[in-house]
Amino acid sequence: MPSLEAVCGRLFGHSGWMPKVLWGGALSFIPIINIFSLGYLLEYTIRLRQSRKWELPEWRDMEIPSLFSGGLKMFILLLGYGGIPILGGWLASELVAFLSFGLLGVVSYFPLALAAFLCPFLILSSVNNYLQSNLFSDCWDFKMVYGCAREMWPQLILPVIAFWGVFLLALPLYGLSFFVGAWVLLAYSSALHLGEPSKHSSIR
Repeated sequence: MPSLEAVCGRLFGHSGWMPKVLWGGALSFIPIINIFSLGYLLEYTIRLRQSRKWELPEWRDMEIPSLFSGGLKMFILLLGYGGIPILGGWLASELVAFLSFGLLGVVSYFPLALAAFLCPFLILSSVNNYLQSNLFSDCWDFKMVYGCAREMWPQLILPVIAFWGVFLLALPLYGLSFFVGAWVLLAYSSALHLGEPSKHSSIR
């Protein structure tokens, strides 16, 4: 099993990664345009799974239609497995706070914290299902997604904690911190599956 330190060494060991990350981080700040940064991350993950090339691709080599379609898929996954659970966790926390008359303080927001913590596992699992089959519908097979997330969580727990830690500490730079954190998470989760054969020989 690859270590997070080894994966980060591969990612940040390549020269020229910083301008590519800065471009992705800058695009992540802009609504709608951030779709392209999500598409770039998906394209990177596809290339990593196919060719095992850890270096980020050049932005100028990317095709805009491919970035947009891939980014739209990623956005839908983030909304389905991230936005909806976090919204549900927030509503549950508000209900707990209301029923307890606010006496629990920050403890009443435990459902929100739990939902936010679990979201990356589900998102990464759904992306893995897509990369394995090249069928976007497999991302919505919750039984498969949950099963994959349950298998991966022991290996992903520390990277996910690190992701949220960096994201919250660098909240004013949320676009950049999200891009870097998502890049590392996608690369690490892909490293866990590099030895597995995909269900289709080509992923596009």
